[in-house]
Amino acid sequence: MRRHSIITEDNILSAVRMFRWVIRSSLVLYFGGVAKRIKALEILLPKLEREGKLEVDWHRGEKVYSIPRKKKVNPVSVDHEVACADILCRLWRCRMEESEIFMERAFRGFGIVPEAGIRYSEERNTMLIFEYCTRSNFTHGGVMKSKITRYKKYLPAMEKKVKRNITVLFVIDIERYKVKEFVRKVGGMLHEPFISDPAGSSLNPFFFTDYKTFKSAPVGKALTAKIYFWQDGNEWRLTEDD
Repeated sequence: MRRHSIITEDNILSAVRMFRWVIRSSLVLYFGGVAKRIKALEILLPKLEREGKLEVDWHRGEKVYSIPRKKKVNPVSVDHEVACADILCRLWRCRMEESEIFMERAFRGFGIVPEAGIRYSEERNTMLIFEYCTRSNFTHGGVMKSKITRYKKYLPAMEKKVKRNITVLFVIDIERYKVKEFVRKVGGMLHEPFISDPAGSSLNPFFFTDYKTFKSAPVGKALTAKIYFWQDGNEWRLTEDD
């Protein structure tokens, strides 16, 4: 969706269906790329709500939108769904002209399912998938290590399916220093090689950051912001170019 494209009802419904549960500010990022008013959303969201084409709940003082379903299924966590939509919007905005969004259903059948992924051009030969971890999920014994272990097992098959080299980003809703401590503690696990590039050197696809710092990166700069911890404990960019 280009910034100056005309936003239609179908555009909005398709976006909400993709995100599952989303707040207006994320739709503003998705359609506009900047945090400013979009008149089409201000007009069409209430219209779609009145017509019953959008289901609306209140969460933390603001409306959360989803698509009506024959059998209503409440999300395990609205906070989680809203954060995932926000993260996906911010990542997609970095290279939207060449980005193909894959939702979690595309990865069902593997032993680990990310929140979503973005596949880039054949020339880049890369794909970025991400996991959003709440504080409770992070502190629940063994969850993070289990995710890393399963990604190590299933990434080769996932890469074969999407025909790209995959980078895995963990966005964790905890203090930044705790993310750094975690990377240091699991350093041995992260150092274990399981992917080789054509030259034969070991590649590690895991990067970690805290949600607060991730959100602070300017829109469109999430890939190039130097805010991601790698296996060496240092801060890196996900890519060196835009």
